[in-house]
Amino acid sequence: MSDLTDAIRFIRQTKAQRPGADKAALQHAYVQRFQPEQRRSLFIGKGYSLRFSETQGASFSNTVLSLSALHSVDDRPVVICVVSPNSTRFLLANSTFLAKISHSSHHLRIDNVKGSFNGTDILTTYEGIENKPETFEQLFAIHSAFTWAENLERLVEATTAIVARNQRFAPTSVQRDVIRAAPERAAAALSSPRFVAIENELRSIVRREENQILNAAALENVNLRGNRIERVVTGGENQHDLGDLRRALEQGELGVDIKTKLADRTSAPKAYNIDKMLAFLAEPGSVFAFLVIEVSVHARTVDARLVPVLDEVLLAATGIQHHWAGRGSRGVTQLSGQFGRVLDRSYNPSIDTAKARAFLDELLKR
Repeated sequence: MSDLTDAIRFIRQTKAQRPGADKAALQHAYVQRFQPEQRRSLFIGKGYSLRFSETQGASFSNTVLSLSALHSVDDRPVVICVVSPNSTRFLLANSTFLAKISHSSHHLRIDNVKGSFNGTDILTTYEGIENKPETFEQLFAIHSAFTWAENLERLVEATTAIVARNQRFAPTSVQRDVIRAAPERAAAALSSPRFVAIENELRSIVRREENQILNAAALENVNLRGNRIERVVTGGENQHDLGDLRRALEQGELGVDIKTKLADRTSAPKAYNIDKMLAFLAEPGSVFAFLVIEVSVHARTVDARLVPVLDEVLLAATGIQHHWAGRGSRGVTQLSGQFGRVLDRSYNPSIDTAKARAFLDELLKR
């Protein structure tokens, strides 16, 4: 994000040197200095997009951008420079950070991308993280874990009050008991010869396909990169709603989801859909795990570890995204950068059954 950081610094300095500079003056100075490509109101820099807007007061209610225009650049940071008489401020406006599309977008549907968003539709805080240049890298890492289709579905629901497509999982009392017993199953799996054999199998695949994984890791698009690595490891197998692989355990089934972490990048991958996870854990004998793959493009190394999702470190790194909890969903979870600790050679995965059960109870109550 160095080019974006340079652009923001330049605009701030220009405003400080010329306090009376309005939107047009700052926009002109930016264009002269950085020579960006222009697409109507959007300026396309190196690895980012910038839109200048203006307000006369503290509130920012202007129409900012059409949803269709956002779609074309949503794979890079989309930043709004809000120019007021005495200051400039910057907001990240990728689709993840929109609460809704403006109320006038009554024709918006999944198959009909219509309407625009206003300044008031941009979240100024996301899951406790303030939307400001100092946190843009962290926020964009979060955004990169979600696809355009996922964000569009959420925005359609928030904007048009449609009936949610996916039904909320409503477990029976028997299924609740099975879900609440998941920590014991995960703990037992860690010492299971079958679990160890599956981990060895998957790690051997990762070692064998190291060059392909390294080539895929060079892709800039996070979703394309993750999908490519998943296909390399699974051999194209990816047919389940939850996870990328299924393997039989001694007395049940292991679901495996592949998570990639680049050693030199901030990473915050989406963990799982809560309703789908609960539905899977409601099956007797079910255990769910992440195959965490760490790739260092610079050092040309790849490492992997199979760890149950209820592991202590993974649980501490799992956050619930309340922003995604629509009327028909408990939402999704997302991993923080700390999840990479499971790859430390000295770390032995472990399950704190009390903490894990409390976490599952929290999910069930949502």
